[in-house]
Amino acid sequence: MKVNTTERKLSLVCHAIDSNPNKKHSLQELSDIAGISKYHFQRLFKSVVGVSPHRYILLSRLRQASFELAYFKDLKIIDIAISAGFESPEAFTRAFVRLFEQTPTDFRKRPKWANWGHKFNIRVPVREKKYDVNIEKKSSRKCVMITHRGEYLEGMTAFDTLLSWLVKNDYYTESSINTIPFITIPYSNPLITASSDYRCDIAIPIDCHVPTNELGIFSGVIPGGDFAVLNYIGQREVHGFVHAISKVITDFLPKTEWEPLPAPALFEHVNSPLFVPETELITKIYIPLSMNNNN
Repeated sequence: MKVNTTERKLSLVCHAIDSNPNKKHSLQELSDIAGISKYHFQRLFKSVVGVSPHRYILLSRLRQASFELAYFKDLKIIDIAISAGFESPEAFTRAFVRLFEQTPTDFRKRPKWANWGHKFNIRVPVREKKYDVNIEKKSSRKCVMITHRGEYLEGMTAFDTLLSWLVKNDYYTESSINTIPFITIPYSNPLITASSDYRCDIAIPIDCHVPTNELGIFSGVIPGGDFAVLNYIGQREVHGFVHAISKVITDFLPKTEWEPLPAPALFEHVNSPLFVPETELITKIYIPLSMNNNN
């Protein structure tokens, strides 16, 4: 999966925006980053990403603002608005409602993640990277889990349900819950799976008793074993994850005595977009392995 020249150039632009979404990015500055004439830049950007540069900046700003609204309840909306680069809370509210069809206040009380997720169904160009891959043996891990079924981008609803349960049952506090790592286990590639067939487990490593409940939360164990492990740095975006896994399977593993098992990869999300730019997010990807007996 080689990244073409145009995508590589545009990935630098997306990286610059997502590193500092609240900065005033000029068209000239962004086209200079890409090394593309500004007369062609907007057309190329929209043809690859699916939205204009201006729209991408807005999405990046409002994505960060959404997380702050949902998970930092003590932050004032006016402060979130100003931080997101809006001149007034009224301008912020208009933009938020236009995109998400919810006011910031309503979103804070009850975010409609299903509708929210669809707004970010864009294609962020994959950055060509050299991945450091290690073979590691991992022990099994006891977890509290919930299963999400349906549209990939709607998984935040299940995630919120799991976090709320852990806080309500005093395993974490409101402030600490946002700092803990969590694991996702998708059972298929959402890029090629019908929404009705997509399934993913969301897990938080903790050993505790989970009584029978109507929320779909349960105790589970993530099996141990041998894994190819890589640190993926950047926005948690499906195309990027698929590209990274493909590079490991096609470029790295054939030079070793290992081969991938027919089992789902694990994605351990180490840090949170609440505390670092999305370009600095760390996701540890675990690809289950077995010995290649043909070697």
